[in-house]
Amino acid sequence: MTTDSQTLQLAVQYHQAKLFNEAEQSYIQVLKDQPQHPEALYGLGMLCQQVGKPQVAEKLFCKAVSVQPDLLKAWFSLGNLRQAQGRFPEAESAYQQAITLQPEVAPLYNNLGYTLQQQGKFDEAIASYQKALEIDPNCTEADVNWGNTLQAQGKLSPDKQLHYAQLNHKLGGEREQARDLQNAIAYYRQAINLQPDLASAHYHLGVALQAQGELEAGIDSLQKALQINPNYGEAYMCLGLIYQTQHQLKEAAAAYRQGLKLINPHYAAAIESQEVSEFVPEKYASPELELGEVTVGDYQFPAIPTVPASDKKRPFFSVIIPLYNRKDFMLECLASVLAQWQGEDEMEILVMDNASDPPLFELVNAIGGGIVRYYLNSENIGPRRNFNRGIALSRGEWIHLMPEDESVLPGYYSRLKSGLEGCSDSVGAAFTGYENIDEKRQVIFTQKHGGMERGINKTWLQRIGVYNPLNPCATVIRRSAHEHLGAYDLINLYTPDWELYKRIASFYDWWCEPEILARYRQHSNNMSSEVFLAGAQGEYYRMGIEISESYLPTEHRAEITAKSRRRYFNYCLSELAIPLQAGNLTGAFRMLQEALKIDSSPEALEILFSLLATEKMVPLRNAIAYKLISDPSNDNNKNTNSENIDNFYFAYP
Repeated sequence: MTTDSQTLQLAVQYHQAKLFNEAEQSYIQVLKDQPQHPEALYGLGMLCQQVGKPQVAEKLFCKAVSVQPDLLKAWFSLGNLRQAQGRFPEAESAYQQAITLQPEVAPLYNNLGYTLQQQGKFDEAIASYQKALEIDPNCTEADVNWGNTLQAQGKLSPDKQLHYAQLNHKLGGEREQARDLQNAIAYYRQAINLQPDLASAHYHLGVALQAQGELEAGIDSLQKALQINPNYGEAYMCLGLIYQTQHQLKEAAAAYRQGLKLINPHYAAAIESQEVSEFVPEKYASPELELGEVTVGDYQFPAIPTVPASDKKRPFFSVIIPLYNRKDFMLECLASVLAQWQGEDEMEILVMDNASDPPLFELVNAIGGGIVRYYLNSENIGPRRNFNRGIALSRGEWIHLMPEDESVLPGYYSRLKSGLEGCSDSVGAAFTGYENIDEKRQVIFTQKHGGMERGINKTWLQRIGVYNPLNPCATVIRRSAHEHLGAYDLINLYTPDWELYKRIASFYDWWCEPEILARYRQHSNNMSSEVFLAGAQGEYYRMGIEISESYLPTEHRAEITAKSRRRYFNYCLSELAIPLQAGNLTGAFRMLQEALKIDSSPEALEILFSLLATEKMVPLRNAIAYKLISDPSNDNNKNTNSENIDNFYFAYP
């Protein structure tokens, strides 16, 4: 039986991994048994503060210090929370309590000094900063805040103003890197106050304001940076991002184009020689390709033909971006690739428009004209066929297929190439670390592939075989591996990427680049959101497991398959909450059925029955009872798993 100590340890692990829902449930479980547990109160308070619930966090911190008055970190966090809210006298009180407990901690004096400074108590603030520096001479924040206080008093010389402007700018960058935007913005503004012509401070202030959702203020800061330095390419790129967020796509394209010209000389040269193109659908029609089949295990997959013989050098990368109607994030995706384009010998970019209405040529051409090869399908052929058509048309050695709502970070292609250009032919694919961002571009998850080193990792099959830790944005596949093993399965509508990765890992090594180099966007208008609401993913988890069971290496097949079944059984149970909360009992029941098809072992059944006994599962229990007592001839109760999902945004046949 799990003890409260073990549950708390698990909560902390979840918290550190940014699995906030799991961490919250674990903290609550501890507090259910021990309502006065100071560490659980503190941990839950920190979590609430991180997820934007400051009032709840404050109550938890206050309760923690009432239970354990000498809990230093709770007093410190309480002071920080109140300081962030501009409640400086109350923050001062909390910091003083913390100092009483531990009088030799430099950050306490620094933060106390800041609250005093904001109240106009300059002499007391300076004394507090001096104490912080006495304890830790390397406490840069105390040094900077001391300088800012002297500036507020008019006591800082011009030379010192420039010095402290640079220090404020540096600290702003550090706070922004730590995703502490509020303090980052304060430091950037102070840097500008000390040195108004510091273009980089205006730029970074604009970036931070954009990240905080203050778009108009962000535009103002970026335009000031460009007034100081008209060749500031990164400022144009950030303007493009803001205009994109505001759905001003023409303005976004113009800003991205100007920024790309300034930051990428290869792009600038190609754009200069571009001829104005008028959109004629026939000119950009994608060729009708009939792909054969290749058999792997017990299944057939679409075959990819070899590249036709040509005197023209093959590029190292082929980047394929499929489109269908959606354009909210497409410019950002394309710009992230074009920023790293080093010429046609290094990279070709194919945009596969799957019969968007209207076609998205003009938007693509606005920043990719002269570089991007745009193909327009005469009809929507489904996402997997569109993916496979792009792969078949590609000429590159390595294929990077990336949905238009994802993007790559600087260094993605150069870092991969440095590892892949000299690697063994045994390597059939490669992956990088990546991060998930939400609709506001806030990072909500990072995938660093713990335990994996740069290069070939011989245990990769045991990981990818059990579950999918990858996203397409972070994956490239050798074209010859596609020629050998085929492309995306047309029947699997939700997990074809995972199945493809397992197929390749069963026959090839994979190269790992653990660095975070790509971004996957979670938002309400993607396929995952639709599938989860319908409870349809379980069917495709099962399909991915059953297909790979036919070709996994014999010596690993049973172990990998068993582990995968248990893992995805648990996934199905944890994801039941999504259709349930949406009131979709049919979807929840569908998930339950698939969970049992994935794993119906006695251990799995015990887990399921325990879950169904909980209060939150009452609606589903009632639905199950109704299914059991209903007339089996009733059409409404037949084969819930056959619910047609072809109307999903991406799930075309």
